[in-house]
Amino acid sequence: MHYSLLVLSAMTVICDSFSPIYKNLNYGEDYSYPINKSVEYILEFSAQELKLPPRVTINSSNANISNPLMVVARQPRELLSWQLPLILESESGNKNFTKISRTLCHDMYRHYDPRGLGTVQIDSPVLTVSTASETNVNFTVRVDYQEDFVIKPSRTYNFTISPSEPRYYFYNFTTNLSSEVENSNYDTVILKVESDDTVCMTVSIQNISCPVFDTNKDITFRGFYETVNTRGGITIPKYKFPNGFFAVFVAKSDDSDCEGKVGLSVKNRTKTIFLTVKPSISYQDYVNAVIATLSSIGVFYFLFIVGFFVCSRRSYLPRQMEFVVNEPSTASTICTTAPTFSPLPNNDNLHLEGGDGDNISVDEAEYDVSVVSEVDNDKAIRLRKAVIYLSDLARKDPKVHRYKSYLYLYNVLTVALFYGLPVIQLVVTYQRVLNQTGQQDLCYYNFLCAHPLGVMSDFNHVLSNSGYVMLGFLFLGITHNRELTHNDINFDKHYGIPQHYGMFYAMGVALIMEGILSGSYHVCPNQANFQFDSSFMYVMAVLCMVKLYQNRHPDINAPAWATFGVLAIAILLGMIGILEGNLYFWIFFTIIHILSCFYLSVQIYYMGCWNLDRGLVRRVWQTWVYDFRSGPINVIKPMYKARMCLLIVGNLCNWALAFWGLYYLQRDFALYLLAIFMANTLLYFFFYIMMKFIHRERVNKLSLFFLVLSVLCAVPAMYFFLHKSISWSKTPAQSRQFNQECKLLRFYDFHDIWHFLSAIGMFFTFMVLLTLDDDLSHTHRSKIVVF
Repeated sequence: MHYSLLVLSAMTVICDSFSPIYKNLNYGEDYSYPINKSVEYILEFSAQELKLPPRVTINSSNANISNPLMVVARQPRELLSWQLPLILESESGNKNFTKISRTLCHDMYRHYDPRGLGTVQIDSPVLTVSTASETNVNFTVRVDYQEDFVIKPSRTYNFTISPSEPRYYFYNFTTNLSSEVENSNYDTVILKVESDDTVCMTVSIQNISCPVFDTNKDITFRGFYETVNTRGGITIPKYKFPNGFFAVFVAKSDDSDCEGKVGLSVKNRTKTIFLTVKPSISYQDYVNAVIATLSSIGVFYFLFIVGFFVCSRRSYLPRQMEFVVNEPSTASTICTTAPTFSPLPNNDNLHLEGGDGDNISVDEAEYDVSVVSEVDNDKAIRLRKAVIYLSDLARKDPKVHRYKSYLYLYNVLTVALFYGLPVIQLVVTYQRVLNQTGQQDLCYYNFLCAHPLGVMSDFNHVLSNSGYVMLGFLFLGITHNRELTHNDINFDKHYGIPQHYGMFYAMGVALIMEGILSGSYHVCPNQANFQFDSSFMYVMAVLCMVKLYQNRHPDINAPAWATFGVLAIAILLGMIGILEGNLYFWIFFTIIHILSCFYLSVQIYYMGCWNLDRGLVRRVWQTWVYDFRSGPINVIKPMYKARMCLLIVGNLCNWALAFWGLYYLQRDFALYLLAIFMANTLLYFFFYIMMKFIHRERVNKLSLFFLVLSVLCAVPAMYFFLHKSISWSKTPAQSRQFNQECKLLRFYDFHDIWHFLSAIGMFFTFMVLLTLDDDLSHTHRSKIVVF
C-alpha cells in the first residue's frame, strides 16, 4: 500500500496520454508485452474455481529507475501496488531488483470458512501496468496459485524467497482440534525455520487481515517478528491469534541485521527455507516437569540430610574443652617466644555485638598500642621462620574473628538487596516490552525449547534455577546447625581451624542469589543484562578462595570491605568489557591483571608483611645483601618452597589466560573474567588438598565423598555448558543457530541441565569447604602447619 499514492498520482498525470489495452489471461502462463507512456495494460486473470491466493510475478530487464513500471493489483476489496525495478535501502547501499513476486492478500476474517479446513474463496485479480518511459520497456507477467498456502501441523514445507519475492502462509489453530497426537498442545505451536544458506531474512507472525506487511520496510509493523539466517523459531499461542495467523518471510538485501556489521553480502539473495509448524508440549507436560523438579529437590533434601547427619554423628566429637585429649605441645611456635595478647579491654562506649550475644570492643582490640606492637613483633618473627604454625597466625580473640567473618554476610546481603531489586525491575520491563512490541530479537531465547507460562516467555529456564535457591537454603541450614554445636569460645582459642561461620552463611546467600539473578536474566536474556547471570558466580568463586586462605591465615586475611571492593571493580570491568571490549581495553585489562597477580603473589608469599611504600627499595636491597652473605644460592632459594611453587604455577596460568584473551579478544568478556576467578579458585583448592596430604593431615571420608560428587557434577556440567543453546555475545540471528530441541522431560534443554548440575556441584563444593579440616578439629594449633 505504500506505493499506492505514488502510483495513483502518476496514473492521474498520464491518464490522458495513453490508450488502455485490455486482456483476459489464464493462470500459470507467461505473457510478455512491450510498454511505453502511451500504453497501459489492463490484465485480468480468471479461473473457474480459485481456492488459493494468487501470486503475481512480473519481470523486466530494461526497466530503469527514472521511468519505472507502475504495477497495481486490484481485487474487489483490496489494492496492492509496487514499482519495477524495486529499490531497497540497506547498510551496504541501495539494491535494485528487476523481478518481483507478491502474494495478493484476501481478508480471511471475512471469507475464511473454518468448516472447509482452510478453504478460501479468492476473487480473480486485475493487473494494471503503466510507465512514463518514452521508449519501449519489455515486461513478463505471470499469475500462479499459491501452493501449500494452508500449513498443516508437523509437516515440512520447502520454498524460496528473495528481497523482492516474499512469501507468506496461513495456519489455523482450529484445524488441529481433532488430531490424535497424544501429549501435544495445539493451542500453542512452535514455528521452526531452517535454511542451508546464511542469507538474512525476517520472519513475522501476523493476524489474518489485510494488508499483509511483507516488505522490508513494513514487516515489523505488526505481530511477532525476528531475524533469521540458518535457524529460527517462534512460540505462538492461540489466544494471541484466535483465528489463525500468517507466517511471513522476507529476505533482506544484505546481511548486516544478522551479522551485526556491514560487510560483503552474497550477490545471490535467494534463500531456501524449510518450514515446520508443530504443536507445543501439553499442560500435563508442564505439570510433570514442575512436579519432577520439586520432587527431585525434596528427595535430595531428605536423602542428604539423613545421610549427612548419620555419617557425621559416627565420627563427631563435640568441640568443647572436655573432649580434648591433653597432650603436651611439641611444636616450636611463636607462642613460646613472644608475648600473647592481653585481654581485650572493656569499653562501654564502643561495643559491637557478636553473633553469640557477647559484646566485644573491636576498635579497642584493633588499635590498642600493645596489640600493635605485638603485631609488628609477629611480622618480624614470621619472616624469619621456615615453618609457620596456625598458632602464629591465629593470635586474635575468636570474637574478633567472628565479627569479621559476619561482615562478609552483612556485605553480601547488602549487595544482594541493592543489586537484585533493580535487576528484577529491569527484566520485568524487558518482558513487558517484548509482549507489547513482538520484537523477538530483544531476548536471546532458545526458541525451540522456550515454554511460556502466563506473561513469561521462557518459564522452563527460570524454573531450572530453583536448584540454586533450594540448595542455598539447605547449606544455610546445615551451617546454622553446625554453628549451634560449636559454642565453646575457650576451645576455639586453641584447637582446630578457626570456624568462620559468617563466611559460610555468605556463601549460602550467594548461591541463593545466583539462582534469583540467573532466573531474572533468563526472563529476557540479552547482551545488556548478561552480567546478572554471572555476578554472583564471581562472588562465590572469590568467597571460596578467601575462605581457603582464611583457614590457615585468620589474622591476616582480607577484610570484607576489601574483598567486595575487588568484586565491585571486577563487575565494573566486566561491564566495560561487554560494552567496549576493543583492543585498548584488552591491553589495559591485561596490564591490570598481571600487576594484580604480582601484588597478590608478594602479599601471599610474605604473609601480609610486605608493604608498597618508599622504603621498599631499601628493604629489598637489605634482604638481598643478607641472603647473599648467607650464601649466594640463598638469593634465589625460597624459604617457603611450597608457597613459591603455588605462586609460580598460579602466575603462569594467569599469564597464559591474560595473553590468550589479548590474542583472541574474546567477545564474551564476562565469561572470560569468570574463567579467571574459577581457574584461580580451583588451583588454590587443589593445592590446599595436596598440601594436607603432604603434611600428613587426614582428609576425612565425608569430605572426599563430597569432593568426588562435586567433580562428577562439574564434568558433565561443563559439557552441557559448552554445548550452549544461545550465545548472547553474537547477534540474535547468530544466537538462534545454537537453538536446540528440549532434551529432558520435553521441557528442559542442555542449559537447564547445566543449571541443575552446577547448582549441585557448587553445593557439594561448599560442603567440602565446610568439612575439609574436620580432621584437625581437636588438634592444637601449635601442631597445624600453615601453607
